[in-house]
Amino acid sequence: MNSHTKSKQIREALAALAAAHAHAVTEIERAIDGLSYVLEAQERSEDSALPIGGGGRLRPGVDRQTLSIAWKSRTCFLGNTLLFLFFERLARSPNRYVPHEDLLEEVWGGDRKASTIRGVAKRLRDRLQEAGMSQLAEAIDGSVTGHYGLKLV
Repeated sequence: MNSHTKSKQIREALAALAAAHAHAVTEIERAIDGLSYVLEAQERSEDSALPIGGGGRLRPGVDRQTLSIAWKSRTCFLGNTLLFLFFERLARSPNRYVPHEDLLEEVWGGDRKASTIRGVAKRLRDRLQEAGMSQLAEAIDGSVTGHYGLKLV
């Protein structure tokens, strides 16, 4: 291979790398914009948020547009994942236990065994912990056999 061919290949590789980098930067900027929007919306709504029951915990915000959870001025991006779908389902019925059968049907389309839920619940708790939402992670309760719930009281 002559030096002209090598130079051409190097230039093409560098151009491809630059294009990939530009695309990645654009996607990161979009994610930052989306998360900023969630944070601003959360801050605006905190003044009007009411505690549920007598426990004083606020309802978490579930944002389908950004696939994020917003709670107490923090945001946890979950993406289009089972973690998001699982949390979203629990958040629709706060302070109520949802049977495994309903979770499996609504989140997984009925295509899994109940033991799958435990793994997703653990990963979700871990992600919420990492995002500084320890209390919300602890609110995901699987202590009632055959059920999970989001305990906000």
